[in-house]
Amino acid sequence: MQFKDIQGHTHTKNLLIQTVKENRISHAQLFLGPEGCGKLALAIAYAQYIACPNRTETDSCGVCPQCQKYQKLVHPDLHFV
Repeated sequence: MQFKDIQGHTHTKNLLIQTVKENRISHAQLFLGPEGCGKLALAIAYAQYIACPNRTETDSCGVCPQCQKYQKLVHPDLHFV
């Protein structure tokens, strides 16, 4: 999942991208909202962006092995609670 695939949430996407740019990633993030609002997609896109070695200013590359694993939901650092 990439940020470009998520409609809306522009402000939230920009805040998450800024945390990576400033190297100020929290040890935990809580994505809270009603069902269907896009919180899961946003959380996966953020995790993929953090792990991507070829990320751009605004999104992950989507083609590297890290991104491919996140897109298949099989990356070893991706956990669902």
